[in-house]
Amino acid sequence: MLTQKNLVLTRAEPNGMGGLQFLYRVGQYGIVAGSQPCEEIHQIHWEADVVKFISLKPLQFEVCHTTELADKTLKFRNDKAINEFLEKAFSYFGELALLEGMLPQAEQP
Repeated sequence: MLTQKNLVLTRAEPNGMGGLQFLYRVGQYGIVAGSQPCEEIHQIHWEADVVKFISLKPLQFEVCHTTELADKTLKFRNDKAINEFLEKAFSYFGELALLEGMLPQAEQP
C-alpha cells in the first residue's frame, strides 16, 4: 500500500490499459506513480515521474525531468521502496519551495 501523505488523486491508469495511478503534490511539484496490471505478483512494479503542476483547477501537470531528484522515469519493485522514495521526495519538494520563495519575483507589466 502506498502512502496517503500528500496524495491528491487516485485513479485508473489513464492509458486505458488498466492499473492504478497515484498523484502526490507538495507545492508546485509532485510525483505521479503508476502500476500496470501483471499476471504474476512478483512482476508488479511501480513507475514514478516527477511532475510540475501547471494548474490546480482543472488539475494539470507535466512531467519534469529537470530536478536533481530524478531526470528520468524511475522504477521500484515494491511498495516499501517507492514509499521511501516518496518520503525523500516530499522533503526535497519542501526545500525546493523554500528556495524558490527566496528568489526575487519578476515584475509584472
